[in-house]
Amino acid sequence: MKKKSIIRERVVSLFFILIFIAVCMGIGAGMAYINHESDPTDVAAGYFRAFVSSDFNKMYDYLTKEKEVYINKETYTEAMKQMRLQYTIDSYEILDPEKKNGQKLVRVKCIDDSKKEDRYFDIYVDEIRKGMNIIPEYSVNCDSMIVKNFTVVISSGNQLKINGKTITKDNASVEEKDGKLTYKFKGILLGDYKVVATNKYYAVNSQVDLKKPDTTLDMTKKSYTASEEYSGKIKQSGDKVIKLFYKAARDKKPSYPNLIKCFSNNKKLKSKVKDLVTKTQDIIYPPDTKNIEDYKVSDFNINNLKNTITYNDKTKVYTLKYTYSYNYMASTKTTLYNSYVYTLSGKCKSEMTLSYTLKGDDISLTDIKLLNKNTKKE
Repeated sequence: MKKKSIIRERVVSLFFILIFIAVCMGIGAGMAYINHESDPTDVAAGYFRAFVSSDFNKMYDYLTKEKEVYINKETYTEAMKQMRLQYTIDSYEILDPEKKNGQKLVRVKCIDDSKKEDRYFDIYVDEIRKGMNIIPEYSVNCDSMIVKNFTVVISSGNQLKINGKTITKDNASVEEKDGKLTYKFKGILLGDYKVVATNKYYAVNSQVDLKKPDTTLDMTKKSYTASEEYSGKIKQSGDKVIKLFYKAARDKKPSYPNLIKCFSNNKKLKSKVKDLVTKTQDIIYPPDTKNIEDYKVSDFNINNLKNTITYNDKTKVYTLKYTYSYNYMASTKTTLYNSYVYTLSGKCKSEMTLSYTLKGDDISLTDIKLLNKNTKKE
């Protein structure tokens, strides 16, 4: 009996020893797994390989996305595109992670066979732990490209857009007070931005090159232009008016119906349009020219056409101003008794201003002005 008891004790001891060994092996394997998963090298390597292959969208996906820090994708990918042009990489070596300034850093040695000195591509990696998860997640830190504390102030009732993207409360903190909206960014990617405060009818535009921290942009003190929707409508109408206006002048038809019906139904305004067409007609066909009725335009080109739109919120009037020049040539026809062709040519610099009045959601063309500076040759 005593012998059997000893054997039983040894079996039990061996069993616990085996369990202990298994537990130790499990812990060791678990620790090895955690250490492997806690290594930021895989994320850094993926980010760098995306850089080498010019997959800038994939690089963007690796970035740390922090609330109220705005990283515009197009601005970032363009910056990476320009950086990639500065690197010649024939081969590379990903070095072991290290700590620098309290952050995890993975350095990549970039080898250019044509040069003796190697370049280093530094990748700082953020360690993020979610909930009770003991295994961290990693993403690429781009603080070196971030401008801290950018503030934009716009009038209430407007939306803020940066490079065409509508800014939400995830991108910035938003406060409303005294008829103003204040957007505060903890950070924003350095670069050149088109900043727009807009509503259905009008917009305020600004261009800013962000390089320094603690920058404030007050959009409430800038002049108005048309919103994107109304800008499209106004430009479409204005381009049509210019085309029809000079067709009327070339064809010597001041009362050209297709032109006149572009304007609001006002006799005084329609008379003004006809007078301006006649004055332009006199530039192309100078009245003091002998037999001017025999001339017809054979060549006409509008050059350097530029436009600006402003909006007056009190009068509800959009002002579309065109500046341009045009070259023209008018000539006579040959006859049976005379093969000689007479020509007139010249260049005219002009400024046409069209006023559109907003009524409800509709606009109507309510005024036109034209300034000419003619340079005529014969």
